[in-house]
Amino acid sequence: MKRAITPTRETLEQHAKLIPEINPSSVIAMLRVLEASSAIQHAVIDVLEREYQLSEGKLCVMIILHQTHAGVAPSKLAELAGVTRATISAMIHRMTRDGLVDSLSDATDGRAKKVCLTLKGRSFMDEVLPEHYLRITKLMGRLSEEEQKELIILLKKIVGA
Repeated sequence: MKRAITPTRETLEQHAKLIPEINPSSVIAMLRVLEASSAIQHAVIDVLEREYQLSEGKLCVMIILHQTHAGVAPSKLAELAGVTRATISAMIHRMTRDGLVDSLSDATDGRAKKVCLTLKGRSFMDEVLPEHYLRITKLMGRLSEEEQKELIILLKKIVGA
């Protein structure tokens, strides 16, 4: 469902009279970014949750693990996924219970642990990722290659990356 959250330029200009630092164009642009984010969430992530019971966080962790066969230390996995160590511990516990990941002793340091996908987890990702990437490709296909490159630059600029 589409939400109409963008105030009119006139309304924003009235606010700008009270607080001159308010830039109506900036507010409208950011609200459009948020609307796009919501549409992307619906078109891409919600499908994974509905069809595979795969949350965005779990997807992120599983993609990280899918890209490495050697495994990843839980602390590094938390850092890469942008979650706390407590969150990654709970996620690993649930994914272990579901047979998707396994925790193994590090070959070089027996005290350290590494998390890796099980055969079931790897097979699951091999099934999910192609369709996931196809949905993204179709959505982004509305933009030319040049527009996609420009969008990446602009989004990086917004977040300071």
